[in-house]
Amino acid sequence: MKKKNEAKMTTAFAPEKWEVMKTGMCVLLFIAVLFLLSGCEARKEQEKETVTGLDVLGSVQVISREEGSGTRSAFAELLGFDESGEDGEPDATTKDAQIVSDAEAVITAVREDESAIGYISMGSLSELEGEKVLAVNGAAGTTENVKSGDYSLSRPFILAWSGSLSELEQDFLIYVKGKGQGIVEESYVAAAKETTFLSGKQTGTITIHGSTSAAPLLEALAREYMEYNPNATVEVVASDSTTGLNDAMQGLCDFGMASRELKDYEKELLTYETIAQDGIAVIVNGENPLENVTEEQLKELFTGEITEWEELNGK
Repeated sequence: MKKKNEAKMTTAFAPEKWEVMKTGMCVLLFIAVLFLLSGCEARKEQEKETVTGLDVLGSVQVISREEGSGTRSAFAELLGFDESGEDGEPDATTKDAQIVSDAEAVITAVREDESAIGYISMGSLSELEGEKVLAVNGAAGTTENVKSGDYSLSRPFILAWSGSLSELEQDFLIYVKGKGQGIVEESYVAAAKETTFLSGKQTGTITIHGSTSAAPLLEALAREYMEYNPNATVEVVASDSTTGLNDAMQGLCDFGMASRELKDYEKELLTYETIAQDGIAVIVNGENPLENVTEEQLKELFTGEITEWEELNGK
């Protein structure tokens, strides 16, 4: 009996099986070490994201744009809260948000309230007076980062029209897509390379309605175009992207300007060209100690899931 038991033990713990068992134990040990290391890194990262001074800011005051704003629509879509909100709102922006009509009003509201946060076109950054532009996911809010793709909050500037263009309107569009791209590059990301331009010098008036964010760019383009073609008058009227596109559909203007992607029904009814790429900058008061914010944190801030600044610590 003793010899049989010894034989069984020898079979059960043969050298090759010991090797298999040792290999398995090593793999398990390696996995356990990886989990421990990743846990340490996560804790370090969490400690790194703790921002001193957020607690004194109190409640978050969200500053948002009005319904119909291309900047608001693009911002909500990029952050994933573009589904319809309460009381017929176009998205899930918190009902406690302060609603304003243009970038200048956003800047003023943020300047006057230490607890405020808002968003504006990067083309309006020159109007800041001590307000802070937050990095998003670690990428600074700059045109260079929009161009490289490192900054995620970007959207197009679009010119749209209904039906066929007149010779004058075609001349203007050729200028915008070519020579005018030099002006685009001064504050935005160009949609094409700058080229030379020789106007046909047609006579008439061009009317452009829409986005307040795109309006300063179109005004600058209009001024230079009228130097090339003194026979033309280009009138730019700022309202909002949706109004501009609707006006183009109804023939109330020659071009609608939008600072967001067109919706499916708008694409069916209008012809359009992207003339620039713009970043959406997130701004806070200069007294706010925050420097960086994640996309998820932004979503929670603007939908009201985060209502106190100190809640950002540890998130």
